[in-house]
Amino acid sequence: MLKNYWYVACTSRELGSEPLGRIICGEPVVIFRQDDGSVAMLRNVCPHRQAPLSMGSVDGKVLRCRYHGMEFNAQGRCTHIPSQDVIPPRAHIKSYPCTERYGLVWIWPGEHALADAASLPSLPWREDEGWNGDIAQYFHVKSAHVLMNDNLLDLSHVAFLHADSIGFDSRRLEGDPLQVTVEDAYVSTRRVFKNTMQAPAHKAWRELKEPIDRTQLAEWRPPCFVNVLARNENDEAQVDLRADHFITPETEASHHYFIAMARNFRIDDEALTQKLDEGARQVHSEDVEIAEAQQTMKALTGGAPDMALKADKAVTAAHKILARLEAAELRGHEPVQAESVS
Repeated sequence: MLKNYWYVACTSRELGSEPLGRIICGEPVVIFRQDDGSVAMLRNVCPHRQAPLSMGSVDGKVLRCRYHGMEFNAQGRCTHIPSQDVIPPRAHIKSYPCTERYGLVWIWPGEHALADAASLPSLPWREDEGWNGDIAQYFHVKSAHVLMNDNLLDLSHVAFLHADSIGFDSRRLEGDPLQVTVEDAYVSTRRVFKNTMQAPAHKAWRELKEPIDRTQLAEWRPPCFVNVLARNENDEAQVDLRADHFITPETEASHHYFIAMARNFRIDDEALTQKLDEGARQVHSEDVEIAEAQQTMKALTGGAPDMALKADKAVTAAHKILARLEAAELRGHEPVQAESVS
């Protein structure tokens, strides 16, 4: 898994006054908010007897271990040991570059020198007053992160897996209008269904006079960021819902899955926000369910390769890009940074 990239560690709402423990890219991490509101991240292991620091407490700008009271600052330096005056070098622990933006807390698990907040994904709709970005969801998924990555790169599954919510008439896939664009570190899939009906869930956004044109656009950038745009439009209106999907590896067989949603319609309607949140949780729970089922089957099939379909062009392209970037990272080269989402 790639490490010299920004990953979402948690949502801003998840991080309260207590420290939060997560495993990210195979490393135990503790996240805590200091008294000035800034975020810090350290290795979640006290060097004394390896108790998780996430069980401890925050006091001002230090994190105190619950077991024997050792204290650590945001840089991972031990600043106090209650039982002695001397603080040995071994008492200091690893810290991680981190930042907070878009209602999300980000971690750079790789080399400190390569961390640059300017390389965060550009998500202007999450900072635009003309959009509502109140919905942020988190799922812990017991499957390899690449399975969720593939799920988002092949949205033909929407017609089947999500047939009762955001699905579309699967017969439209017989003449699939899929367009795939592949660049150096970018893959996009686009489907435009002309003169069709609104999906049941989409009518709750804003019901448009039918027929409408429905656009389904997914833009992928490494390591595991996918922005999905669902657009309904006719001659009178253009209704956009964006879902930013962030996939953070936990272990080789599990990951953290975050979805931040934004819309340009009925932005002050709190009841709609709640309804969209509930509906999206149903959809994303179905994605989680299928990914975990795939993981179970893959463990039983001994690594048998998948059979590729025509609709997998974007999946195959992303796999090749990731393989190239992983090889470059292993050689010590800097990765290609994510560009702004258009």
